[in-house]
Amino acid sequence: MAKLKSIRHMLRNEVHWNPFSDNYDREKIKQDLNKYKEAVKTSDGESDLDDQYALTIAAKGPLFHSIFKQVYDYMRDAIEETKAHPEHIMKFLVAIGNSDTIRLNKDMAECLSQSDPIRLEDMENIQIDSGEGRPKLNAVGAFEMQVDLLNTLLNYLRYFMDKKGLHDHYDMNQLVNISSYLYASSNMFFTVKDSYDRITWEDGRIKEFSEDELHLMFKNEQYLKLQKVGQFRVEKNVFAATVESFRFTDNSVLRGTLNSMRKKAYLKEVSVDHRGFVSIQISKTDDFPLNEEMLIGLSAIVSFYPHIDLEPLKGLQRLTIRDVILLYSALLTLAKALRDHLSQIEKVDYTELKRLFIRIKKKELLSYLQKVTTFSKSQIESFLSIIENDLYNMNKKKRINLWARPLVKSREVYFLLLASLQAPNYLQLIDEWLESANYSLDARGFALEKFLKEELQSYLKDKGKYAVIPNKQKFYASKREFEEIDLIVSMEKMILIAEVKNIKYPMEARDYHNGYKRLKQGAEQIKRKRDYLLRHSSVFDSELRGIEGKSIHAVVICNYPHFTGMEIDGVSVIDYMALQSYFDKGEIKKMKVFFEGENQQSKVLEKNSMWNNMNEFYERFESYLKLPTVVKNLLELIRIKESRITLEEATVQMSMQVAVINNAQSID
Repeated sequence: MAKLKSIRHMLRNEVHWNPFSDNYDREKIKQDLNKYKEAVKTSDGESDLDDQYALTIAAKGPLFHSIFKQVYDYMRDAIEETKAHPEHIMKFLVAIGNSDTIRLNKDMAECLSQSDPIRLEDMENIQIDSGEGRPKLNAVGAFEMQVDLLNTLLNYLRYFMDKKGLHDHYDMNQLVNISSYLYASSNMFFTVKDSYDRITWEDGRIKEFSEDELHLMFKNEQYLKLQKVGQFRVEKNVFAATVESFRFTDNSVLRGTLNSMRKKAYLKEVSVDHRGFVSIQISKTDDFPLNEEMLIGLSAIVSFYPHIDLEPLKGLQRLTIRDVILLYSALLTLAKALRDHLSQIEKVDYTELKRLFIRIKKKELLSYLQKVTTFSKSQIESFLSIIENDLYNMNKKKRINLWARPLVKSREVYFLLLASLQAPNYLQLIDEWLESANYSLDARGFALEKFLKEELQSYLKDKGKYAVIPNKQKFYASKREFEEIDLIVSMEKMILIAEVKNIKYPMEARDYHNGYKRLKQGAEQIKRKRDYLLRHSSVFDSELRGIEGKSIHAVVICNYPHFTGMEIDGVSVIDYMALQSYFDKGEIKKMKVFFEGENQQSKVLEKNSMWNNMNEFYERFESYLKLPTVVKNLLELIRIKESRITLEEATVQMSMQVAVINNAQSID
């Protein structure tokens, strides 16, 4: 008998269960629930244990749908009334977003100029004025919100792209008012939708305190805390690697890496006409200008993707990931020049708003990239194809994602949203680029296995009497019976057996769900492989220099730290950096990474040892796998709080559980 689809499965996968879709259907949901209840009765009488939590979400579907309808119906009615093509509304939304980004940059620069040296952990606490007498905004969150809002609105506007009877003649005042309303109202809409997605995809629930007070919560608060720790570790490690890189910019090898495929040219001037079209002037120079963005991108690779060989990718006209970062850094240089140029606008009236459309003809962008790099036209076009959202030639099932693809293409013109080209998340981008080049997660996982074996061999050379790390993957008990084991480390008193999983960088709720699902598969696999090894211990005894009497540690090793410290089906999850730290010197360094004026500085504040001799190495290993020292220390700084996600005047008040750093100044 086929396994019953749980209520949460239907919440996630059936379109008529999705309250943020115009296909949402309460009657069909009732029918599905009745069928499900009957199926449970006629089977073994046991429903999914999660049903009680999933039902709390389904019960509030009509409320979430009403929030969706406010935005969606307004959008539909506005297009019907004006007959203006959705692309024109998109242009004004991009312009409003660009206006906000320029203002936020000014406020951020003023805030930083008035502050003492800022540590990385304090960056997320910076508050800036939101204007119009409203509470102050979190600066980092404000920049992210620009992109999230436009992602949401542009994806909904795509529903109307094929609507008949639309034209290019419109009343500008009318479209500005429509776009302004959508931009302002979608702030709360996005926050509510994102919170709904999180509790739906990450096994959450809704607790109703009264008819007008709802709390969106997670079943496991530790899960939320560990995610926050993981995200903080990513940011800190990339930032520290970047600071370290800037110290060696005169190194000939590094300069060779930075300047390969570049021309001795620089962006001299940009201009934007009254319709928002960009013009570029390039000048030759005697030397290569320092490419700071390239340094930041390479630092991300060094920190979390050292196992990816910088070889030509067939799916990208034989560009390497380093090449893609170089081209992307040139695009970011252009975006920064545009921000600086347009920041001279004092007051954004209707005329200036059209300048903030910020659009560039494809041939102009191609010419710019050809003048500052040595790549061919076909290579640059291949690059552009993986960072663009083509409004008129895009798979309907694919969503516009300005984080991964910051350019919005309309025929032969690109629109630029400045916020999506500021402080990019290179780890997410690298994953997207590798996927575009058909470099699968499995292939990346195999590369991580190879890298880990090489690293561990060097770390364990002088630790204990021996360390055996077989290079093979297939372990045969007989000609027909074998298991593929990613990593085995056999030492004098212990054996580590691991499943190595490469996951995509998690940005959204579904990313976390898919990452956890992949690691859960790894946990199931490693338990089976551990049992196989023990069952056939006599076969592998000599190869591993003994099995009996040694402690056996089964673990799932991951490339990113967001799930480190979690236990899935009795198996610990740890990222490779945390594992390396233990096997290498067994030290934790407390670093202070900060800005001092325009210079980035780093300083070691203290060192702590995780073990001092081999007896401690073996004795403390199991507890370290369960909760690495760096994670344990950071968990002490994290707390769970309730954050309001609806406006003060909302009839129904909603709050969402979030994890924050203890000293963060939060705004509800």
